[in-house]
Amino acid sequence: MKELKALLKVKSLMTLTVMGVFVYGTVTKQLPPELTSSVITAVITYYFTKKENQAE
Repeated sequence: MKELKALLKVKSLMTLTVMGVFVYGTVTKQLPPELTSSVITAVITYYFTKKENQAE
């Protein structure tokens, strides 16, 4: 149950939304794949770095 609550936090929803928008843009050929991979990598790196720092 705690995992579900954690998933529904605003930061998690925003992360999933950003990734979904960029993936959709790439699949429909509105955005170049290079841009999408760069943005998704940056978002995931930021998200997991913040999680690790909070645990300390």
